[in-house]
Amino acid sequence: MYLKRSITVNWGNLPPGELEYGPVNLFSGGNGSGKTTAADALQTLMTAAHDNLFNYNPGQDETTQRGRGGKQVRTLASYVLGCDDGAYARPYDSDGYIAGVFHPTKGETAEPFTAVIGVRAHLDKAGSTNQARQQELLLMIVPGEMLNLSHFVREYGGEKATVPITEIANQLRQQFGKKNVETYDKKGQYLARLYGALRGKRDAVSQQEAKNAARTFARFMAYKPVESINQFVASEVLEPHDMGDTLRRIRDLMRTVHGMAEEAEQLQQNVNLLAQAQSHTDTYLDTWLERTTQAYGAAAQQFQRNQKQYLEKKEEQNSLRQQQEGNREEAEQVQQRLDQAHAELVELQARILGIPALRDKQQLESQRDQLTRQLQDGARPLLEQDQQRNANLEALRNIQGLLARHSIELELPSFASKHWRSTSKALLAEQSNALPDLNQMLARDWIDLSPLEDGLTRVRSEQQLHNQLAEQLHSEREDKPGQEALSVAQRLDRIVSKRGQALETLDQQQKKIEQQIRNLESKRVNYPQDVEIAIHAIRQECPQAEPRVLCDHVEVQDPDWQMAIEGYIGGARFGILVEPNHEAEAIRIVRRLSGKQRNRARVIQGEQARRDAERVQLPDDSLFHALRFSHRTAEHYLKASYGSVVCVEDADALRRTRRGITADGLGSGGYAMFRCDLPDSDLVFGEAARERNLHAQRNALMELQENYQRAADDYQAVRQLHTQVKTFQPLHWVNAATQLLDAQRQLQETEKALATLDLRDHEELEEKQQQAKTLHQELEAKQKQLTEENGKLSEKLSACSKTITTLADQSEQFQEKQDEAEANLHGCTTYWPGLDVEPRIAAMDERLQNAHGDIDFIAEEEALTGQLTKTAVALQKTLDQYNQQAQPADQVLADTPEIIHSAPFFGHVQSLHQQLDNLHNRLRNNVLLEKQEKLTSLRDTFNTTFVSDLCSQIHQAIQDGERILKSLNSELEHHQFGADRERFEFDWQWIPEYKEYWNFFKEVIDIPNLGDGTSLFDTPLSAKAEAVRDRLLNLLLDGDEQQALRELERISDYRRYRQYDILKHPQGKQPISLSQYGTGSGGQLETPAYIIRAAAITSAFRFNEGDSHLRMVIVDEAFMHMDESRSKSVINYLTNTLGLQLIFIMPTSKAGPFLDLISNQFVFSKVPSPMAVGELNTRVLVDRQQLNQERISELWEQHRRVIRQQGALDFMDEISP
Repeated sequence: MYLKRSITVNWGNLPPGELEYGPVNLFSGGNGSGKTTAADALQTLMTAAHDNLFNYNPGQDETTQRGRGGKQVRTLASYVLGCDDGAYARPYDSDGYIAGVFHPTKGETAEPFTAVIGVRAHLDKAGSTNQARQQELLLMIVPGEMLNLSHFVREYGGEKATVPITEIANQLRQQFGKKNVETYDKKGQYLARLYGALRGKRDAVSQQEAKNAARTFARFMAYKPVESINQFVASEVLEPHDMGDTLRRIRDLMRTVHGMAEEAEQLQQNVNLLAQAQSHTDTYLDTWLERTTQAYGAAAQQFQRNQKQYLEKKEEQNSLRQQQEGNREEAEQVQQRLDQAHAELVELQARILGIPALRDKQQLESQRDQLTRQLQDGARPLLEQDQQRNANLEALRNIQGLLARHSIELELPSFASKHWRSTSKALLAEQSNALPDLNQMLARDWIDLSPLEDGLTRVRSEQQLHNQLAEQLHSEREDKPGQEALSVAQRLDRIVSKRGQALETLDQQQKKIEQQIRNLESKRVNYPQDVEIAIHAIRQECPQAEPRVLCDHVEVQDPDWQMAIEGYIGGARFGILVEPNHEAEAIRIVRRLSGKQRNRARVIQGEQARRDAERVQLPDDSLFHALRFSHRTAEHYLKASYGSVVCVEDADALRRTRRGITADGLGSGGYAMFRCDLPDSDLVFGEAARERNLHAQRNALMELQENYQRAADDYQAVRQLHTQVKTFQPLHWVNAATQLLDAQRQLQETEKALATLDLRDHEELEEKQQQAKTLHQELEAKQKQLTEENGKLSEKLSACSKTITTLADQSEQFQEKQDEAEANLHGCTTYWPGLDVEPRIAAMDERLQNAHGDIDFIAEEEALTGQLTKTAVALQKTLDQYNQQAQPADQVLADTPEIIHSAPFFGHVQSLHQQLDNLHNRLRNNVLLEKQEKLTSLRDTFNTTFVSDLCSQIHQAIQDGERILKSLNSELEHHQFGADRERFEFDWQWIPEYKEYWNFFKEVIDIPNLGDGTSLFDTPLSAKAEAVRDRLLNLLLDGDEQQALRELERISDYRRYRQYDILKHPQGKQPISLSQYGTGSGGQLETPAYIIRAAAITSAFRFNEGDSHLRMVIVDEAFMHMDESRSKSVINYLTNTLGLQLIFIMPTSKAGPFLDLISNQFVFSKVPSPMAVGELNTRVLVDRQQLNQERISELWEQHRRVIRQQGALDFMDEISP
């Protein structure tokens, strides 16, 4: 079946029209002229634009989702709207058609028919760039009819218009009959019917056969240079098998198995922890009984020891009372003698008072002693005043110095007053004048005191200056009307406090920045406090979550956009990444955090982000393309959350962008525009950002240090000034000195009077008085000694009495403890029915009787209490560990208000023991067994799926690939080419690495009863097979999902398992391996490639079945790597030998040598349009030509003769003398 005619309406920029085809057809023209657009129309007709079957513009290799060089992707909708470099010929709702009229060739019995594809499209202007969108698709076969342009373009009201695709089927049915117009909803159904009609069938072929034929047609058109024989066979001869879904399904199933195995292992750990907790409760209960029994014995032992001490103290009390009675009797005797001595002394004093000279002497001596003491006591205040004067002068000098160096007068105007300056100046002028010498004032050899009195007059004037300044510093006054009355000292105190607070604030800021710098220097980011707290808590409570912060795993590759990107993402940069299975637990930990404010840290939903990210279609200018990641969850989260944010040039573009940013820090979102710029000190994405941040923080620290130093200097100045002001106090030196001089003068007069007395006649009486005084003093000393001894005895007696009282009280306490311990032992039977404690009590009583004080029951009780506490702590720790990983319904309620180690606490532990026993039994004998049974079943399912969906599929695909090559070898036996009648054959051999996988798949498939109690995980295999199995299972569990899937896809691609070659068999000669040719020149590999592609075409089009087949093929960028002779040989082979209808695409400049073979030529050209065509200023013209092959051949032969003759003449000219 030849393609007789093609019809295009609103397809690209081609004019609506028909193209009539012959056996050999050429599409020619310059680049971008429209020749490939025409070829894509035919390819669309033959493949229905079915996924994985075709590639628009295949010869130019624009086969990916993103256009080459920024061009938009070619789609059905873009062709219908006439897209050309982003502009549209039809920027409105449009209908377009492609139709092909197929006609049988000589000897074929199939009937003619027309295949039609119609598309309705519109222009979507909602995004940043306009996009062509497909609305409706029409797939139609019209058997027995050869449609033309008039069926698609008709006159409406005197003007030609395209028939709407919603009406054309009914119009054709009205013309040809309902049964003769077939429409299809599915592309697969359309293709099955199309290739059935091409084979002369009145019904469809299988969709698999149709898709294979369509794919082979598209591959033949999609010319690619043959760079290696192996690659050519693997990519163009063998069919790819997409096992992505299978791999993901097996991977998910394996992860489920692994996850359930981990759950079972976790459950086993929980069961073990419950058993451990049970052991702790058993130990606690036994130790508690032993310790309480020991407490009973310790209390009894303490009672016995207490009684012994009580008796000893009673004896000591009696002894002290006897000593105190003896002391009392001796004191009475001393008192009698003292009374007698006192009476004698009184009698002698009376006799002395009767003598005037003796009486005057006593009075003068008393006065002398009093004045002497007054002089001694007056020296200290005078010395202190002397020191205060020096301190005042030193303080004033320091104050003047501080005022000169620091501008403090603005805050303390008193220091700037005229009175302060004049007074302080006058006082400093007096500092060189010394005060009178204290030693001179106290000396008794002064004859005349008038010089000292003259010195007081000078000191009095200096003291007035001191006191004036002190009054100015310490008296409260208002500096301004209405201001609080404060002294200079009080004002300084407030200034010191204020500057101290400011200095502390600067110090805290400095420490904070220093910590940030240390973090940055150690490559750490300064997280917000909530994030720091949350990260620490998650690591403490759930370390297996492996918490990380998103910003540590993101880097901005373009520094010009860093500030804007981070500012837009904002606080989300500090989201917490955890392992997917622990996301819920992580946010619960954050929820439980206590503090003045609620913790606002975010835990990222990594798994949800991954699923959403897989569905996201990123714009070309998405900010996501500027980011680089070291953590998959971070990548998924930012792709899902911010992938739609685009980078635009300026604010004008931003206002038309729903979510976008500019490089200078403007953003849009939520139908608003805003600033999103950040200082360098806040940047956290990537090493470069941290360096910029570090630089900014160091600069900030330097500035802060300078501010701190200035503030510290100011603080120290006012602090020192405050200290000096407090030091400066009023002086009272003159008053003290005056009192001292008066006493000195009186003392001189008293000593003169004593010197003039005559006492020679009364010396005997004075001697008796002196003896009486001595005896009286001795008796007073003895009385004092006895009083002190009595006091000590009273203290000892009191202490002994208190000890006796204490021992008596303790005796009661120890008896109560013994009773309490016994009551606790009896009371625990309430919580443990059937427990008999009487044997324990009896055994302890017997042990007490036999101990004789050699056993320390108290130490034993304390040791047991320590063991008990350790057991309780271990129990609580085990329960906490269990509850942390157990399901909420299985957690143990271990909280109790009871006092630890009390009898009710014993009851709590006994109840806990029963709870643990029940839970341990349920988890071990029910839940764990059920989980293990499910795991066994799931493993069986995995075994079955792994074998049937992976091993068997790959194994079968390898065999199918071998079958395809063998089938093509059979087909190639009928294809002989050239004068040597060359024949080609595929050859292959195993690649060692993949042979291991093949052997593994075969060994696994041959395992009997796999999945029926036999597991792939523990089935004995050969050593090599076990290594392959473990390698595959590790890939299925690999955390780097993308890398693992790529490796699994490589292993599952059956085409990689063999090294392929093509053997050329010249007639009568040894075969030649084409892989030894290399790429060569002259098309050594291109010729066999075309032969093999032709064999694939004849096989896919079923040339060996029936008499009718599709014969039309298209070659884009044809014969570019072949010389003229080989190209013509291939064209003759394809057309004359195989009977194919050839449409090849070639630039006009290279088409000349082939014109003698061409029956129909179509020359495409793009030219300026006098009128705008939609958004375009150009249009496409098509020149249709039917060529006279014989005449063209004659002209080319004549041209060759002329060239040869001219070459001969030029040669003769060069060699002639």
